[in-house]
Amino acid sequence: MLLRRHATQSRAGFSLIELLAVMVILSILMTFLAFRLGALGGAAKQETTRSFLQQVALAANTYETEMGDYPTSSWKADWGPTPNKQNLGGEALCVQLWSKDYGGSGISDDKLINMDGDEAKKSLTTHGNNDLFELRDAWDNPIAYFHRQDYNREDVYLTLDEEDSLDTSLVKAVKNPKTGNYFNPRSYQLISAGEDGLFGTKDDLYNFTVERED
Repeated sequence: MLLRRHATQSRAGFSLIELLAVMVILSILMTFLAFRLGALGGAAKQETTRSFLQQVALAANTYETEMGDYPTSSWKADWGPTPNKQNLGGEALCVQLWSKDYGGSGISDDKLINMDGDEAKKSLTTHGNNDLFELRDAWDNPIAYFHRQDYNREDVYLTLDEEDSLDTSLVKAVKNPKTGNYFNPRSYQLISAGEDGLFGTKDDLYNFTVERED
């Protein structure tokens, strides 16, 4: 009996050593992975934003199925006076996806941002305030939105650049350089300013595929 108990205690001690060894190995691996993920932060945010653009596209498509058309990117007269012209398409998109007659988009509220801090004169959404929100990308910048009827419009967006300084940039709907026609000619375009926080540069991201030039 004593021998059996001694053997059991020895095996328990050996298992503890093994556990400690595994913990050390895991800590080394976690440190290595943290370093790698830090180095690939920009790429990870690009993939996160691409995925989110598809989620927003699904919400816009669902809206069109239920309401008869995609959300407008223009300010409607019955919403009251336009507070300002910054981030207009993105704000119009959010007003409709969270409108009281629609009932919600399925997108988490933590994806909302009010970069220019403006408000409507009255409550337009299911939110408990009058804020005019935009949807944010992985760099906490508003995503631009154009309904096909506004493809010829140039919008002003307030964003954070790579140095976290507020900046304004102009954004237009994107044309296919091969055909000269707009991408998604029958629906809408979603555009992220990408890592540099400036629209119209090579790191912009879309809900459609654009061939990059080297």
